[in-house]
Amino acid sequence: MNSNQKDKKAKSEFQRFQLWLWGLHLLAIVILGFSFFPAIFLFYSVWKALAFYAVWIKILAVSFSLAVGYFVFGLALIFFCVTAKNIFGFKIQQGLFPMYSIEALRWMGYNSLILIANSAFLDVLRISPFQTLFYRAMGAKIGKDVNVNTGGLADLSMLEIGDHCVVGGGVALICHAVDRGFLRLLPTKLGNQVSIGLGSVIMPGCEIGDGAAIAPCSFLPKGTKVPPKGYWGGNPARDLRAEKREAASSATAQ
Repeated sequence: MNSNQKDKKAKSEFQRFQLWLWGLHLLAIVILGFSFFPAIFLFYSVWKALAFYAVWIKILAVSFSLAVGYFVFGLALIFFCVTAKNIFGFKIQQGLFPMYSIEALRWMGYNSLILIANSAFLDVLRISPFQTLFYRAMGAKIGKDVNVNTGGLADLSMLEIGDHCVVGGGVALICHAVDRGFLRLLPTKLGNQVSIGLGSVIMPGCEIGDGAAIAPCSFLPKGTKVPPKGYWGGNPARDLRAEKREAASSATAQ
């Protein structure tokens, strides 16, 4: 393939990428529109039913209907995001793919649905059944008694969290990375009774053993393996107990 053909192919792929982005924006408008409908219908019904009451009663009733309506909107949003995933076949799979490939575009569509749900509803209701319901419906494997205090989860169908885990605020559990024009997707796994400190970033291919803990604001590079009951932290993360033992041993030797 000569240089001109490569340029034409690259231009065609980029144009397809731009059209896909516009399509995802349109899909977001449709999903949000359908999700707002039951909530707005509730507001309208309450206001109409109280047409002959005092204004302050109508305003108070509508205020409460707004609060209830937000949850109605959120449940509808979860439903329509999961439905869109199934209808359009948005899915992700482990592997290395060109950035403008069909697999990468599906990955983008899949994560756009997660972003919509997190930004518009779930990030306000962390550590709630609504969050766990959505994550599981999108393919995440989440055990029992798990507390997720973050909206920074993506690539859910490649994420596995064991029983009795705690994921702190602002944590990012990531199963993808972009390397020189290629999208790499690898599963990220947390064992049972794992604790991830707030603000930590866990990159693709990481595996954290049962009972392990990650210190706050730590960074685990791709493919990091934390043994069971380990205590790791830092940037990049390392075995903090081993460092402490080495420092004690060095001080004793001196």
